[in-house]
Amino acid sequence: MVRYHDLAFQPDMLTARRDDGDIVRLTRQERALLLRLVRQPHALVTRTQVLEALGDRAGGVLSERNVDYLVNRLRRRLGDSAKQPRFIATQYGEGYCWIAEPANTEPLSGFLLVGPVFGVDQDSFGFPHRLTEAIKAAIGCRKSVLYQSDWRQDPKAPGAFDFTLDVSTHFEADRLHLALALRAGRSGQIIESFRRTVSRPHSAKAAGDLARTITNSVWRHEAMPGPGAIDPADRPAHLRLHDAAVMLTDDTISWRENAARLRDAHAADKSDPRLSLMLALNHYARLLQSLETIGDAPLGTDDWDALETEIESLSLRALPDAHGHPQQLLAIAKLLRFIDRGHLDLAERLTDEAFRNSTAFAAVFSMKAQIAASRGDIDAAAMLYDRAMEMAEPGSQFHIYLLILKSVAMMADDRRGAVDQLAVELHDFDPNANIGYGLFMASPNAGSLNAPQEDALAAISPEVARNLTSYLFRISARPFQRRTHQRNVMKGLTTHLVRHHGAGAIAPDIARRFPELVRASRKGRAR
Repeated sequence: MVRYHDLAFQPDMLTARRDDGDIVRLTRQERALLLRLVRQPHALVTRTQVLEALGDRAGGVLSERNVDYLVNRLRRRLGDSAKQPRFIATQYGEGYCWIAEPANTEPLSGFLLVGPVFGVDQDSFGFPHRLTEAIKAAIGCRKSVLYQSDWRQDPKAPGAFDFTLDVSTHFEADRLHLALALRAGRSGQIIESFRRTVSRPHSAKAAGDLARTITNSVWRHEAMPGPGAIDPADRPAHLRLHDAAVMLTDDTISWRENAARLRDAHAADKSDPRLSLMLALNHYARLLQSLETIGDAPLGTDDWDALETEIESLSLRALPDAHGHPQQLLAIAKLLRFIDRGHLDLAERLTDEAFRNSTAFAAVFSMKAQIAASRGDIDAAAMLYDRAMEMAEPGSQFHIYLLILKSVAMMADDRRGAVDQLAVELHDFDPNANIGYGLFMASPNAGSLNAPQEDALAAISPEVARNLTSYLFRISARPFQRRTHQRNVMKGLTTHLVRHHGAGAIAPDIARRFPELVRASRKGRAR
């Protein structure tokens, strides 16, 4: 059986039962008309197409003018109205459209629900459905987008949606007026409201333009939400920005997707201080993810330094407006620590301010741990990382991020036993990390590594090896203030790179900074 509004149709679609118990019986012509309309919901069906669907059932006497009579007869059977249609809407001079949605017996769930829809009539029919299809196209097949015009939130059995979109319509003087509210699905809190007037409601372009606006709003909310209740286990801003990008694209190199959306967002509102911070975070992501292309076209020193200068400028520009927004303060602290340009004290003050005003304890503990590690207090850093991991969902991106940060702190203090244990934990949650991060965590005392790691080291060229050592220093070793900590972070990877490729595998600036690494690596290779 299939149900539309208050009618439950039998599988043969010849009879239906109303909720009040009345039985509705259709003629063969009415059933053929119903099936033709239902086959393409929210799509225009012309009178000619109706005649083709009726075929022999028309008996050779039904003309296009008689189609209107048959439609009106079916409407009466269904309890429908031409002026306020629930089932069949009229497109004057063209044909008809089935607008009813099949009722779901199970709670709905998905990424985004378009519904409820208010004020839909025969002049605006189809636009909310076309908007749904346009949102699907904008997001692709990565997330489910549903349309349910009569959906209502049921407190007793709520559907599980990340987002919902209320749509209210009013048609006047050949223009469709729209009021839309994008909501967080579980709380129902309005994220953003939209007011649009569409002169051509049947235009695919109108639906497409609005769909892009809505998906950009979803992206902004996920990347940098406004003030409000924050989960104590919520992830830091740079991880939110990454998640927001990959949520709407198949491209795991998230800075590229975010860069495109940031350009659109900045063009729409150049005064929003959040955009400065989001752009700084995007530059940071580009530096982090430069490892993905390090064998092809690595960032040169000049390009890297230019991006860090821009990160510094954008972060300090966003700072005056960030007070009162703990997540933004933590993001600025993260960036200022990373670029290592003498702002560690400021980063610590911002982190303390965020802690006093935030419920996002996990993100705060993570940032406090990074500052403690930079200052050389590895014990305090380890304790803070553990407290953050207690709150993070096991195996989540945030949890893996914390494992990596803690392992770097353990490497800095030459606690190889702890590093090895963390490497095992990391592999349990992410087996692919064994080759990537596992190489950075490799013990300098090991005569050889596991087979996949040995194959990976042998496959790279000396030039790529040099790029790797520069990358490891900038990303992981440089934030530590003590030179011994920096050297300890570097010596595992450099030892094994030199074992495979000789001293030329270490970038010249790293070799000059840590000549003892070159000497130790040569001795190890000679043995």
